[in-house]
Amino acid sequence: MVQALYWLDQALGGSGFSVPFGILILGMSIPAAMLKLLSKWIVMFGIALGICGELSWLNLIVPKTLFLVPLTRFPGFVWSIVAGFALPSTIERVGPAGAERIIRGHVA
Repeated sequence: MVQALYWLDQALGGSGFSVPFGILILGMSIPAAMLKLLSKWIVMFGIALGICGELSWLNLIVPKTLFLVPLTRFPGFVWSIVAGFALPSTIERVGPAGAERIIRGHVA
């Protein structure tokens, strides 16, 4: 019973946290890189953390990879705070030259 609870804890608390958190970090880093919303070092650090998070499920098969869980979790919290402050509060959308703005079917 104890062994079953240990593996359940690892699946839900260890890798069960790190894998979705890695997806979240990658989901923020890649679009921010494409739109140039974050600096390059923040994006690269986020991609590295996201990859570590995605590989953290390996600790269920190879216990020596358990270090990937805290490597994702704790720097990931710091990364999310830094990225939150570094993201711009508004994004200016620029259309093609000479394009008119259409609001509810009317040309503005």
